[in-house]
Amino acid sequence: MKVEAVLATDGLRCPSCAYAVERLGRKIAGVEDIRVDAATGEIRFTYDGDPSTPRRISDIVARLGHSTYAS
Repeated sequence: MKVEAVLATDGLRCPSCAYAVERLGRKIAGVEDIRVDAATGEIRFTYDGDPSTPRRISDIVARLGHSTYAS
């Protein structure tokens, strides 16, 4: 089952941080696509429906010093 989701961040505006989230997010099993908009701080991703995937993406963002919440 393909699921599309959006997470908002508390200010992930740095292009290199956005790239890091995209690069690391693509390594998560089941993530089909992930895009980070550095202008808005939104993370849009498509994944296989595994309920742990959004948390795993949030963990990546947390390692960069930011937090996420459902958009």
